[in-house]
Amino acid sequence: MEGSGRDRSSENASSSGCRSTVSNAKFEIEKFDGTNNFGMWQCEVMDVFIQQELDVALGDIPDDMTDQDWRKLNTQACSAIRLCLTKEQKYFVMRETNTKKL
Repeated sequence: MEGSGRDRSSENASSSGCRSTVSNAKFEIEKFDGTNNFGMWQCEVMDVFIQQELDVALGDIPDDMTDQDWRKLNTQACSAIRLCLTKEQKYFVMRETNTKKL
């Protein structure tokens, strides 16, 4: 998953048909379109969540976190998930702001 610092989306598209990916400086995840392996996609998204310290949003609110901070973290986590979905899949969760509903 670690990238070389360059955008490899065109490289992926030419080598395997028409793949769409989401990437940043460190990680690249193939967007989930409903036909690719959900379990593998889920594992890759979880790895990115852990690296970005968003995985806490998938559990219960920590005792030492304010409601405002929790809402912000949850919104960031939902956004990260949506960025890893194709438009067709994103349609079903585009208004969600709570990871418990995703």
